[in-house]
Order: sequence, then structure tokens, then C-alpha cells
Amino acid sequence: MPAVSVIVPVYNTEKYLEECIRSLTEQTLSSLELIFVDDGSTDASPKILERYRARDPEHIRVITQKNAGQGKARNVGLAAATGEYVGFVDSDDYVDRRMYAAMYTRAGSEELDLVECDFHYLEEDGREKRSYGSAAPWNKLIRRRLLTDNDIWFPEGYIYEDTSFYLKLRPFVKKQAKMLGVYVYHRDRGDSTMNDNKSRRVGNIFPVLQDACRFYREKELMDTYGKELEYFCMRILLCSSMGRISRVRDRKLRKSLREETFVFLRENFPEYRKNPYLGNGLKGRYLRIATPALCGICGGTIGRCRPGGLPG
Repeated sequence: MPAVSVIVPVYNTEKYLEECIRSLTEQTLSSLELIFVDDGSTDASPKILERYRARDPEHIRVITQKNAGQGKARNVGLAAATGEYVGFVDSDDYVDRRMYAAMYTRAGSEELDLVECDFHYLEEDGREKRSYGSAAPWNKLIRRRLLTDNDIWFPEGYIYEDTSFYLKLRPFVKKQAKMLGVYVYHRDRGDSTMNDNKSRRVGNIFPVLQDACRFYREKELMDTYGKELEYFCMRILLCSSMGRISRVRDRKLRKSLREETFVFLRENFPEYRKNPYLGNGLKGRYLRIATPALCGICGGTIGRCRPGGLPG
């Protein structure tokens, strides 16, 4: 059994793919399984993958599928993984060559379920911006059995699938640690304005969060973790998501998405304004009194956050 399986979904990233692959093949951890899932790429990505696989078939696996999205590609890779721990890397990112040795050593010595590290956002203009927390899987090392034994998978066919995966993972993590130092370099290629396709997909956050809520109910986690889930959904919908909605150019769609936000909260968390994790600071007061009209004015900028974890 390899120590670590690294799963890399690939779709049309020929510009960055070789840098990503090299950062993984040069890892100082030798017991490493690299699983690349080509999600129906139409550029040179498949040829690049095959070239590297031919050089090192012992450590590199390439799985090809019809285009089905990142969630499906990650699930296919996770189902194929055999490592004690799993990590995820985006194919336009790259990682420090010491990353998996450092994280696996820490995980093994302390018998951890999850290890997390800091990362840098790489802006398109070349600037770097350090960040200390994220719901994304690409700065984490996770015990594989924790995922497979508890049926934790990514929702398929949506963007923001990381959010549901992270929420489903949290209740089962009993021991975790945070590594000091930056190990991941993540490309932030988001646009400051929304094109029509991206605008329509902003609403993907609702089925993604619904997937997490359904999981909590099926696993009977609501009594123990329901208030944490409620608080997280409030932060995502009323802060981060409202920021994206504010950049939607279509006025009617903007209004509809704001209204749908509050429908989701009322239907899933009828008493959300009484959540015990709401503080008395500006962010807590905003979350408590937010309305579609207020969100239309401030665009979710009050309390805007990149969630790094649930409270408590």
C-alpha cells in the first residue's frame, strides 16, 4: 500500500500541466501513487499525461473519462486510490516538493485523520497572496478509509463541490493538525466580473449545500452538528455567495439568486437567525439581520470570508 495517493483531475490545462506533474514526480516522499483523471480534455493534456506515465508507470496512473466535471473526476480517482492517505491537486496548481513527505510524517507520528497546510494564491498578474485556510481539498492530506468508510464523495455535475465534500468530512475528523509553511501554489483565475455562463452557475451553491444537508440527515448528524452546519451555510450564502451574486450582470437573475438564498435558509434552517455561533460583532449582526434588500446594498462584503473550518 502506498503511503499517499494524490488525485489530479485534468481538463484542458496544457499551459500549466507539466509544472504540476513535475512538482509531484519530484516529491521527496517515495511511497507515492499519482492518479491523473483526464476529464475529456480537447487540448494537448492527454499527450502530456501519457508522456509522463510512460516514463514512470510504477507511480503514475492515468484514467480517461468523458467530460463529466471535476466532482466526478475526483470521485473516480478516489475510488481507484490505494494509499493510506489521499491528497488532491488541481492540474493548474503546483506544490512544494517536500509537501507530502512533511504532511505524511506529521500524520503518521500523531495518528491524524487530516493534515492541512497554508498556500499561496497565484494571481494572473504574477502576484502572490498568502492564505491560511480553505474548504478546498487541495491543501489537505486525509486518511482514505475515513472517506470510503463513511461514504464521503464529491457531488457531481456542479461547481463549488469542494464545499459539500468539506462539510461531509468535518464530523468524522477526530484528530487533525495544521502545518506551518506554504506548500501549495494555487492559481486564482477567477474573473472580477461574471460572464453569462458563470452567472448561471452561481446558483450551483444551492444543490451543493443541499447535498451536505441531505448527508447530515441520512447519517443522523443533525442533532450533534446541525448548528455548526447551519452557521457554515449562513457564512457561505450571506458572505461569499452574495459577493459572487453582486457581480452577476443580469439584474433579474441577481434578484432571483438573492431571494433563493433566503428560501434555502428558511427551508433548511427555520431558526437560523438564532444560531448560537453568531457573535455580537459586525459580521454576526449582519448575518442575523441580513435580507435580500440589505444584501443588494452591501453585496455580502460585510463578513466576507474564506471559511477555514467550522466553529467549535
